[in-house]
Amino acid sequence: MSDANKDFSEFGKKALILAILYLIAFILALIGWANRWVSYASLVVLIVILVFLIIAVGSIGKAGSKLNNEDLRSFRTRIIVAAILVTLGLILATVGYSVIMFTVQTDEPGSSAAIVNYIIFGILLLIGIILLIIGAIFELLAWTDMKGFFRDNLSMFPEDVGKSAQTGSLLCMIGAILTLTFVLAPFGYLLRAIGYFMLMKLKDLE
Repeated sequence: MSDANKDFSEFGKKALILAILYLIAFILALIGWANRWVSYASLVVLIVILVFLIIAVGSIGKAGSKLNNEDLRSFRTRIIVAAILVTLGLILATVGYSVIMFTVQTDEPGSSAAIVNYIIFGILLLIGIILLIIGAIFELLAWTDMKGFFRDNLSMFPEDVGKSAQTGSLLCMIGAILTLTFVLAPFGYLLRAIGYFMLMKLKDLE
């Protein structure tokens, strides 16, 4: 278990950065409701989160291999797939929606150019939404795996560390559920930020 503890500790250290990034994403998402240009900046933050998340969950994958635990290995795979799908979905949905709104404001509604834009970027928006939904489901499943691991193996950790990690996983899981509502999706970023702050407790295992 000592070798696996090092991997959990590494993840805990990276969880702090992920918590801060998700907090920034939450703030930008709120401002983005009033200013669409800010929403573009939030996409940049989400791409940074994607890259750093892939790096961070590598430690969980290593721990899963050392402990021969399917929940941890499954978490790593599902969370990476989820992050890629959600990020790509947000990019496509944002581009599609923005072009449609720009067309509404600048072109004649019935013009051939406007109709072409509505069709092409409407399809792009729809694909983005579908990817968002699938990605959110994968993320929900991933955090369900992680929460289940800490629930079933609580005795392997100091009580405060295990419970903090279990609660952090639960909050991230709820954050994924909020993504499926779309309207409350920004608050999902906030819950993930709090969740990662709680997962940061794993760094004490070193």
